[in-house]
Amino acid sequence: MEILSGCLKNDPVAQRMLFDTYYRQTFRTAMRYLANHHDVEDVVSVAYSKVFSRIHQFEYRGEGSLGKWIFTIVIHESIRFLKTKKEMVFHEDEALMAKSISQPPPAGYLDMEEVAEILDDMPKGYRTVFNLYAIEGYSHKEVAEMLQINENTSKSQLSKARNYIIQQLRINNHAVPRNR
Repeated sequence: MEILSGCLKNDPVAQRMLFDTYYRQTFRTAMRYLANHHDVEDVVSVAYSKVFSRIHQFEYRGEGSLGKWIFTIVIHESIRFLKTKKEMVFHEDEALMAKSISQPPPAGYLDMEEVAEILDDMPKGYRTVFNLYAIEGYSHKEVAEMLQINENTSKSQLSKARNYIIQQLRINNHAVPRNR
């Protein structure tokens, strides 16, 4: 908590330590939403400005609470960025054209780069809901409030995101069970 008390005093060394401690994780978190390094750098920069300007509002609630607070700011800033770019579209149609890969990996082979690529190529509305619900652990009600959408839209987008992932895995020659 030494870092926190230093940040409360606007100590640049403490601020740098806090930034260095959480930067990689916050960068990856923003990348899950934005999928563009330049946009992520902008969002993370703005998020940390908010972290340091609002650090006095942080309430310690046990181990990990500071990190959760920082990640929440990064997530909200990522969503704000998507909204200002008007890139977050919630698809209502089921037919999305899937991208095929010329040389698929061996059957049964699945690596994190391929999963990351599938998530990066996913429509932003799907990806945002999927990240908030499946990765961050927010409820559909919380997702709906954050994105200013109907709770059923959140559920629908999550279902479509899952179907999109399964469809992409099948295109890439992965054995994916038909019944879930």
